[in-house]
Amino acid sequence: MKKAFTSLTFFCATLLFLSSANAHEFIVKPVQFNVPVDHKLPFNVISCHAFMISEEAEAINQVEVALIKGDKKTKLSLQKNDTLLTLDGTADIKEAGTSILVGHRHGITWTQTTTGWKQASKKKCKGVISSGKYEKFCKTLINAGKADNGYSQILGQQLEIVPISNPAKAIVGKEMSFQILADGKPLSTKVYATYDGFSNRVNTYAYFTETDDSGIAHVQITHAGTWMLRVEHIDDKATADYDKHILRAVLVFSVTR
Repeated sequence: MKKAFTSLTFFCATLLFLSSANAHEFIVKPVQFNVPVDHKLPFNVISCHAFMISEEAEAINQVEVALIKGDKKTKLSLQKNDTLLTLDGTADIKEAGTSILVGHRHGITWTQTTTGWKQASKKKCKGVISSGKYEKFCKTLINAGKADNGYSQILGQQLEIVPISNPAKAIVGKEMSFQILADGKPLSTKVYATYDGFSNRVNTYAYFTETDDSGIAHVQITHAGTWMLRVEHIDDKATADYDKHILRAVLVFSVTR
């Protein structure tokens, strides 16, 4: 059964073997979402519980960010910002239409032991209670001049949120539709959404819903601003290194009206 709660404080359930360090959401946030053609666009890679203020900088060797426009992919360099606790970069937006800033925080294995949490595989630890590999993805939509259908491009992320409705045409009070894909296939799952500034409390969202059997979710836009959708998928297939593979994906876009 589909459930939706607007303007409702919603706290995420904590996974059995989830530490606070692993619970941060991975967000690529640009300074602007609508820019002129041939524009150098600064962005921050944010790691946070409260949206969207960074609480720690991700390890720079574990993060990749690229700019995708059609079939062109440009890898972007990052620098650690110790003041803002972010990783910072600049994207050169050269073409009109919709481009996507694509972020990937590579999988990191955390193991809970009888003496605490270790950033290591379970086979390297003693007194293992549980172990998980945490991997995170982000897509952020940028429009230069007039938006095009680039928003709907499927990138092949292991867990991916694909807009069906055009975010550039989003209007407060109207619904938008999205499809959730895991390994390219529709995923039935819970979907959380919020906008920047909704709350300064941790893991608090403005909207909650569930997909249908074809992986499609409908989210009502309740406020103008910077929106993010967040989904999670857990692969329970154990390996020699971990018990579960926890995948998270975020989609970021702007609503201006």
